Amino acid sequence: MRPSLRLAAVCAAILSITLGTGIVSAHEVREIDDITMVVGFLDEPVFVGQKSGLDLRVTHADEPVEGLEETLEAEVIFGDDTRALELSPAFGEPGAYRSVFIPTAAGPYTFHITGEIDGEPIDESFTAGPDTFGEIRDTGENQFPVVLPAAGDIARDAEAGANAATTSTIALGLGAAGLVAGLLALGLTLARRRS
Repeated sequence: MRPSLRLAAVCAAILSITLGTGIVSAHEVREIDDITMVVGFLDEPVFVGQKSGLDLRVTHADEPVEGLEETLEAEVIFGDDTRALELSPAFGEPGAYRSVFIPTAAGPYTFHITGEIDGEPIDESFTAGPDTFGEIRDTGENQFPVVLPAAGDIARDAEAGANAATTSTIALGLGAAGLVAGLLALGLTLARRRS
């Protein structure tokens, strides 16, 4: 083998190992009998407002399991909020499934997966944390040179502004109604005095 081909083969092997290790280290690996489930976010680390989603890989006796979009259900949980996720097979990756969404709050998310894999019942929850996969991060951590306010803060401020505008409009309406009522009362009083 020529030295340049040998060098290319070594580089490809190192790249393959590095990429493979990156996926596993950023995901939780769970063994259920001879089924292995690997769960995490797409493209970690993930920041608030960034397109990401569930990345699920399943093997049974070390063989990729296909067709699980028909037998498994998934949902994502954040605090008290839950959303169903539609699993889709990852193109060209047997045993890999995805469900894309955009996380809108920083913190730990949980993926809950139920159904069956090769006849084996599954009811597993995977929660982001230091020993599993990364939590969603606030965008301010990596902004430079100006740190922009978080989307949630902007939404809260906009809602507060809208509520204040509504309250002001109601107050103005009540004030105008009071002024009209006062003028009517004054007019009636003057009309009675003339009579």
